[in-house]
Amino acid sequence: MFTPEEQTALAAHAAALNLSATEYIRQTVADRALSWHREQDTFRAIAQRRGCTVEELLQRGSLTDDSL
Repeated sequence: MFTPEEQTALAAHAAALNLSATEYIRQTVADRALSWHREQDTFRAIAQRRGCTVEELLQRGSLTDDSL
């Protein structure tokens, strides 16, 4: 599942946070999934305001940092 190098890094970071490796992985995965979900919600809201689909919004050049 993880390379030896990844396992070492995960174990070290988990230990620094005083977590088991399993709990560290669970929390990290949950955080990533929730972040992705919030990002998708944001894209849907922007697309709705602009009257387009998320796919159209994400086409190259359609979304820039200064237009959010």
